[in-house]
Parts: sequence; structure tokens; C-alpha cells
Amino acid sequence: MSQKVTMQHVADAAGVSKYVVSKSLSGKGGVNTATRERVLQMAAKLGYRFQARTTGADGGSPDGDETGKTTVVVLLPNVRYQLLDSVYWGRIVDGITQELEESNARAVVITDQTADSFLSLVHQDNIQGFIGVGQVSPQVLQEVGRLQVPIVLIDHEEPLVKASELFADNRECTSQLTHHLISLGHRFIYFVGNTDYSLSFLSRWKGYKDAMEEAGLEVPKQHPLTGLQGETRVEHTEQIRSILEDMKGQEDFPTALVCANDAIATCAVSALRTMNIGVPDQVSITGFDNIEDAFLSEPRLTTVNVEKELMGKRAVQVLFNHMNHPEFPKETIYMSASIIYRDSITNPPES
Repeated sequence: MSQKVTMQHVADAAGVSKYVVSKSLSGKGGVNTATRERVLQMAAKLGYRFQARTTGADGGSPDGDETGKTTVVVLLPNVRYQLLDSVYWGRIVDGITQELEESNARAVVITDQTADSFLSLVHQDNIQGFIGVGQVSPQVLQEVGRLQVPIVLIDHEEPLVKASELFADNRECTSQLTHHLISLGHRFIYFVGNTDYSLSFLSRWKGYKDAMEEAGLEVPKQHPLTGLQGETRVEHTEQIRSILEDMKGQEDFPTALVCANDAIATCAVSALRTMNIGVPDQVSITGFDNIEDAFLSEPRLTTVNVEKELMGKRAVQVLFNHMNHPEFPKETIYMSASIIYRDSITNPPES
């Protein structure tokens, strides 16, 4: 039988006195906001049992008691470079935590991926909602599903769990981007990125395929560029260079590359540079996500701007809607994004 969590346990974990824990949990004055929030976060993680007041419709406590805050678990597993300091995933989490704070709710952000570690970090009785960011293991999601709380997933789906899902409109945006390249005169256009890597990458490939087929252009089947392996930019750069070296001299050598994200696009630029092939005068390149690297790269990348913070905020809004209206069916939401035209694309070179 697990040991009962006491105020002293919370105090030791939070690095404060038992007296500060008592005042923080009771909502009394004399404790600054940052310390109070740290104590409440630690109490939620350890599973300390305290009397929680009924929350209002916005997730806040009607009488202002801090212990009445709605607790939402935000899980960002540390897999595939899904990191809190990531220029993509981190900004989504920023949007989530900002919206929860504005709703007077508490976020407990966890990066552990296993079901055992997840359940040990946060006591299930303290969880009123769950937001999964990126790829979350099916085992963890099934454990969360047993808690019978609303679940929202960002950029992920799990058929065995009842959850609403949010995605950028990956397919439509990539289709528009590819159509633009076609309108510039490009015919030998290739998608770059592993289509098995994530749902987003697969959706972006489908958008590319849609545009190519609508224009009557051939879509290379099982091309090596759509099966990049590895995780690092060094690995991707070397693979892209090797594949393009093998294609050198062929009639169908690419005049444009539609990359699954900005990181891969910068790898493609580097690979072409080592081959003394200019971007965009010889090969045009596009990215996706509009991370900082897209603007700082040389040349600056044409890309798709995903409103990352707004995606996080929208996930919270969907979660609270399910809390307030549990009878509503789950939703799949595709958030629109916009193409940013920069310096990495132009007309194809003359034959």
C-alpha cells in the first residue's frame, strides 16, 4: 500500500516549510503568488489530498480559494525532439499554459512517456482534464481514458481513446504551396520527409500529391526522399545529399523540393550547397511551421506559418467546452494556416 502523502512531503519537495504549505493550500495570505503556485503544483503532482471547492464554469474557484483551481495535465513526451524548449512544441505549450492561467486553472506539465511514471507523478483524483501534445504512447492514453476526464490531443490521434483532436490544416496548405510551385513552371517537384514519421507529415505529403495529380504531374512512388530516417539534422542532410547525388544528371532531377518542415528544408539547402547547386536559382525549396530558422536561413524559407500559441489556446477552449458539456461528441479541428512567401523559391531554370 502506498504511503500517504503529507504536508511535510509537499514541503520537502517544494523546498518550503510546512507552514508555507499549510497557508498555500488553505488560500490564506502571506505567501507570494509564485511560491503558492509551486506548492499547489507539487501537491497536485504528489497526490496530496486536500478539500477542493467546486469550480466555476471558467475553471476558477467561485470563492477565490486556490485549492479549487481546475487541474489540467499537459503531457509533452520527450520523444522525437518534442521538447519544452522547442521553437515549435514549446510555443504550443506556452499557448496552453497562458490560456489555462487566464481561465484561473492550473497546468501540470509532464514529459514522462510511460504509463507507470505518468500515474506516479499526478494522482488521478486531482486531474479534471488532459491535453496531449504531439506523439503520446497508446498505453498512456488508454490509462488516461480510464480516468473518465475530457481529453484533447494536438497533432495526434488514438482510435482507442475518446478524444478531440487539433491539427494545423496540413493537407490544404501543402496543396496550395505545391500549386504555387506548379504555377511558377516547376514540373519535377519532390516531397522530402518520412511520411511514416507523423500524421502531420503524412497529411502534408497527401496535400503535395493532391496538387501534383490535379496538374497531371507524376508523383514518384516510394521515392527515397519520402523515407528519410534518423532524427538529427546531420543525418537528414547527409541522406538528402546522397539521394540527390544518385539523381544527378537524370532528366527528372528536382527543380523544387516540398519539405515536411522547416528543419528538413534547411537540411536540403545545406545538402544542395555541398553539391554546388544554388537555391533558389537551380532548385526551389519550401518548408512548413515557420520556426525561427525559416527566417534566419540563407536564403530565407518560403514556408507555412502555423499559429502555434493559438493552437495551444484553442486546445484549452475545446477542453473546457467538453468539461462544461460532457454530452457533446468529440471533435476533429483543422486550424487554418498561411503561406509566407520568401526568397527560397523562383521559376525553374531554363532547360
